[in-house]
Amino acid sequence: MRTRLLRASALALALAAAASFAHAAGEEAGPALPKGFRAWKHIRSVAVTDPEHAMYGFHDGYANEAAVRGLRAKPPRYEDGATFVVSIFEVVEQKGITTAGPKRRDVVQVKDRRATETGGWRFAAFDPAGKPIAVDQGTCFSCHQAAKEEGFVLTSYRE
Repeated sequence: MRTRLLRASALALALAAAASFAHAAGEEAGPALPKGFRAWKHIRSVAVTDPEHAMYGFHDGYANEAAVRGLRAKPPRYEDGATFVVSIFEVVEQKGITTAGPKRRDVVQVKDRRATETGGWRFAAFDPAGKPIAVDQGTCFSCHQAAKEEGFVLTSYRE
């Protein structure tokens, strides 16, 4: 009885979470923004300085343990639950130094082998307050297809 109650509670929580991240018609719900992701392994910082680029901004990328294991594998291999979060900030240049300004958004990439149309990954975006931003899974994946040999991940592991 207790096991059935726990399973029912877990299912209810999962359905509530999925419903809270439902996007506009034709778009699938994405993963949640993980709590405490800034304590994860910092994997890269990069600036996309072209304001016309869809991913314009100063990026700080983080990976959970499963994602770090995947990055280290040769070739890269990711288990379900491997998660990357990239915080994207305004690009600020002062006196020849490029830094991060105010936050623009956070983006999330989570390995889920059931997401077959997007290479086994789910994507999400969140505004600076942590509220979901509607994204089209196919649009996100279209950029990640360029990294097929890297498991559809747009970064690599560096010691």
